[in-house]
Parts: sequence; structure tokens; C-alpha cells
Amino acid sequence: MPMRVDFLCGPPVYCDQILCRAGRGGMISRIRTFISKNQMIRPKDKILAGISGGPDSVCLLFVLQMLQKELDFQLMAVHVNHGLRGQEADRDQAFVEKLCREQEIPLRCVSMEVRERARREKLTLEEAGRLCRYEVFAQEAQRYGCNRIAVAHHGDDQAETMLFHLFRGTGLRGLAGMEPKRDRLIRPLLCVERREILEWLREQGLSWCEDSTNQQEAYTRNRIRHSILICAREQINDGAVRHMMGTAEELAEIEHFLEESTQRAARLCVREERNGCFIFEEAFDQLPSLLKGRLVRFCLAEQGDGLKDIERQHIEMVKELFGKHTGSWLCLPGGRRALREYGGVALTREEPGEQQDMGALPLVEIPGSCRTGEKTWIFSLENAQKNQIIPEKTYTKWFDYDKIENYPVIRRRMPGDYLEINREHGRKKLKDYLIDQKVPVRERGRLLLLADGSHIIWIPGMRISEGYKVTEDTRRILKVQIYGGEEDGREDPSDDSGG
Repeated sequence: MPMRVDFLCGPPVYCDQILCRAGRGGMISRIRTFISKNQMIRPKDKILAGISGGPDSVCLLFVLQMLQKELDFQLMAVHVNHGLRGQEADRDQAFVEKLCREQEIPLRCVSMEVRERARREKLTLEEAGRLCRYEVFAQEAQRYGCNRIAVAHHGDDQAETMLFHLFRGTGLRGLAGMEPKRDRLIRPLLCVERREILEWLREQGLSWCEDSTNQQEAYTRNRIRHSILICAREQINDGAVRHMMGTAEELAEIEHFLEESTQRAARLCVREERNGCFIFEEAFDQLPSLLKGRLVRFCLAEQGDGLKDIERQHIEMVKELFGKHTGSWLCLPGGRRALREYGGVALTREEPGEQQDMGALPLVEIPGSCRTGEKTWIFSLENAQKNQIIPEKTYTKWFDYDKIENYPVIRRRMPGDYLEINREHGRKKLKDYLIDQKVPVRERGRLLLLADGSHIIWIPGMRISEGYKVTEDTRRILKVQIYGGEEDGREDPSDDSGG
């Protein structure tokens, strides 16, 4: 049943009149202290306030206006019409326009198609509405050069958030609820309960709009607000919300301390890599159990979609991977992978198009050159000289061309690949060789090889097969040089005096 909607009646109420009635104490004083403690507003800030027309946002608008001269900041407002409630939504917008016009506060009204976005992105209306609101806030803040965005979350919202996270499964960070300040977003009313806000508005003779959807228990947060929190106040403790607000503040301080500890641990335990990171086992083992889980979470949060779909069980599975044998791996949400390697665990993410790029390798021309990414391969053919000395170079190699049975190709590894490891033609599987050389699992599939059928001629940067080495019987030499890209500082053909 929709609640009665009040509009401002009679002469407008001005901020100076409110300040006179409100005095210097009570709720306003606590909000002022809360703003100062959390360093929400600095002199010369420009603040964009999100105003829906409901009691919370009306309170926010007047409180900010009252503190404007004292704290020396500029104030403007933005209203988002979600297009979900028909005439009621238009009524709310008209109310906000009238309010801001009377208080001489610059206002922007923006309409969004929330229902269409929810359908398109398969979101609930709550989720789609929230995304639309914050996108509008960010866009309008940028448009008008606002460095602070104020929203009207209060203590009851904090309690709802804590319970919502707890029921769905969360850690310390979720139990800490919403932060008073995060980047440029500020929540000045987070220190007061909603009943205080309503009482203050009535005392000041201020009106507001009521959103009828706030009474619909189809929304999860509404059920928490109208059932659980009311029950807690009436049947357990009237100060339940106030106590939860205090707990959230204390947990936030603990969370901040642990976050700093986690970042220090990351500097000791983690190496950033091209497509993820590597956690060193020895340093990781020295961490307290609590920080181990937080470190894994921190590393995953740095990749792509952050912690989307990452749950507690995934964190535990990665921790357990440190006790598994080398080569063990896990698939994690969002295309992530955890690989047990020599000396630790790698957390990686497959880059878009990576698999396609792996197959797009050039044909070899002898003589000639080709490119793989940022590297250039140069192939040349020359006659062997008597008593010729073959220099030892990492990225320039000489091969007995006549021993190559097929035409040499540049490719990735394949099943059945092998090398000859001695002059007696003893073979070793490429997989076993890479394991012996402790090449990380995630790197093996990206290695570029020079191959003759299944026989690997050369693993650049590592070794060549004994079967293709130049001997006294060699008549023609295939010379292969690689330079450029990641091999910066290694051999350049212009400096190569060998061969």
C-alpha cells in the first residue's frame, strides 16, 4: 500500500531557518564530527549530492547546505529517474526540482531505462538501478568538475548491508559494511539512524516523497528492513541498529589494519607477471593463516573482474594447492587458473585471443626472415668450412641442414615431441625435459619451438637437439638468429660475428 506523499506546502523553508531551529547540537553536530573524522570534505571541494526526493536524501541536502559555509565547499544535486514507477517517478522528479529551485541549489535530472538494462544484462531491477545511478553520478561529477559524490546511506542501511552480507556468506570486509568514504564517494549520514532522520525532518517542518517500492517485500533488503531489523529493535534491543553501526566502525578499522598487512605481505611474497602473478611458497608459508587467505584474495582481486564469483571455497582451494605436487592446477571463476609450480603457485588469466594467436605462426623461408610477435627470426644457409669453430650464443644457433628430414617450422609444442639428448641418439620427451628444467606449466604452451616433424630442433633460450649439431661431416649449415621484443639486450644480428 503506497504511503502518503507530502510536498512542500505554503512558503518554502530556508536553510537559515532550519539552522536557527536546529541549533549547534544533536544530530547535526554528530554528522559534522563524523565528516571531520573521516575527512570527507575539504575546503574548496565541489560536492554532487544524489537526491531521490526520499527523506534520507532530503535530509542529506539540507545538512550539506547547512554546513556549506562553515566547511567552505560548493554544492549541486543530481536526480536519477529510473522510469520504473510511472507517474510516481515523475512526481518525485517534480518534487526534487521544486526543492532545489527554492533552495537555489543547481540540479541535474537524468532519465535512465533501468528495466531495459536489467533485461539486457540479466540483472535484478535493484542491481540495474544501482548501476545506473552510480554511472550517472560519475558522469555528472565529471561533467561539472565535482570531486565528491555524496549519497544518503544511513545507519539502518549499514545494518541491512551487514546482515545481507552475513546471510549470503562473507568475511570481515563484508561485515564491516559500507565505508564512510571510498575514493570520491562520501556517506555523511552513515552515523545516524533513519528514525533520527525522520524525527529531525518533522522537527524542521520539512516534507519528502515516499517510494512505494520501499514497502514491497519482494526485495531482499526490504525484508531485512521491515522484518528482521524491526524484530531486533522491538524484541531484542531497541539500540540494535546503533550497536551494529558501532561494530561496523570497529570492524572497518580492523579491516584497514589487515589490508595494510596484506599489502606488506604481497610485497614480500608476490611477483607480478605479464598475465597474472606468482606467489612464492617459502615466503607464503611464513604468513599467519589469516593473511594467507587474504593474500590470495588480494591477488585474485587484481585480475580482470576483481572478486566477481570468487567465494571462500575458491580461496581455500588455492591455499591447498601449495600442498599439491608440481603441475597440479585449478580452474577458477572468470577464466582464472591457479597452477602449482616450482617454488609456488601462479595465478593467471587467459587473455582474449591468446589461443587464436598461438596458432597464427609464420612459415619459414630459407634464406629469409619472419616475425613472431615482437621477435624477428633470420634464416641463412652457408657452406661448412674445415675446422670451423661454432660460437656459443644463446639466440644464434647453427645446425646441420642436411640432417633435417622435413622442412623446419616454427610452432608450439605438440604431443609426441622429443629431443635427442646425446650422440647415441638417446631421446627424451619434450614434456619431461621441460619438467626437468622447471619450466612453469603456464609457460610451456607458449614456448616457440623450431621443429622437424616431432623432433624438436631448438628450444630458443634453452638448448638444441644433439641430432642437429654441426660435426666434421657437416656440409651445409643452417644459421638461425632471433632478436627483438622481450630479448632486449640479447644478441643482435648486426653484432653477430659468429658463423
